[in-house]
Amino acid sequence: MSTRRVCLIDKRKSETTNAGLWLDRYIFNVAKEDKDSRPKLVREVAEIAVDEAYARWFERWQGVLRDYGAVCREAEVSGRMAVGLGEESVLETSVALHHIYGVSYIPGSALKGLAAAFARQHLGEKWQAESEAYKVVFGDTDSAGYVTFFDALPIPTEKPLLHPDVMTVHHRDYYRGDGKPPADWDSPNPVPFLAATGKYLIALSGPTAWVEAVFEILSHALWNVGVGAKTSSGYGRLKLEAKAPVDRQEAQVDQLVEQIQALKPTDVAGRIHAFYEQWRKLDDPVRKRRVAEAIVAKVKEAGREKQSRKKDWYQELLKELR
Repeated sequence: MSTRRVCLIDKRKSETTNAGLWLDRYIFNVAKEDKDSRPKLVREVAEIAVDEAYARWFERWQGVLRDYGAVCREAEVSGRMAVGLGEESVLETSVALHHIYGVSYIPGSALKGLAAAFARQHLGEKWQAESEAYKVVFGDTDSAGYVTFFDALPIPTEKPLLHPDVMTVHHRDYYRGDGKPPADWDSPNPVPFLAATGKYLIALSGPTAWVEAVFEILSHALWNVGVGAKTSSGYGRLKLEAKAPVDRQEAQVDQLVEQIQALKPTDVAGRIHAFYEQWRKLDDPVRKRRVAEAIVAKVKEAGREKQSRKKDWYQELLKELR
């Protein structure tokens, strides 16, 4: 009886092939124990380019993070990274790939686990599992932590993110637990796998002070310990960018929006135009839009939109928001 796999046996990868699907679904010769099929599959997956649609999706994802109030920083892999190596796979090895776009990524749970382990092992009694700081950040069996760890997704690039790699097991029977001791005459067994490179966007949300503390922990943990598998061999080391300098105009805009939102409805008529004058001095279009939205929302909240629509300054704000 014909099966779906038999129908797809002549399928070849193309520019739109999803790396995750190709790795998990289109492996035929492996079942026949073809010694060349596994390295070939690994090479083919590594050759698949990142879909152009991913860059557009990544921009939307950044917007979602900003709306959520998350703090984002970039982290660059030094060498290579092997995340998800031990997950279930058609090969003996696996790799963490985004289920839609097939790009490598670091699960938020992996980052949280790394930070928690580093805190317990290297930061003394104040960061043990029973401590208040540890429970606030990472939670316990009764409650979740106050800091959210998002998946770290790769920053779009034309360079390849995945690379064929190999590890060589020299004592296969011993590691299988067959009772045979390791010996010098054991035949090596090369195992192909996929490793990742690139820059990744690490995002955290929560109380500002705790988020900054976690970034400090992650900075040391990612560089000195590493994330994923084979960290003892140097894999999984990432350099986290330093805290960005304070953007004075961004801070000014934040303060301006807060002042507008704090206005009492009875004070809008006499004070809102002063905020409009400050809005005119801004030069960044994104920031100008934020302040314009806040002013218009406050005018509507105060029930003064009908009167304000007759004013040139209000019309200018509405034009900004079109």
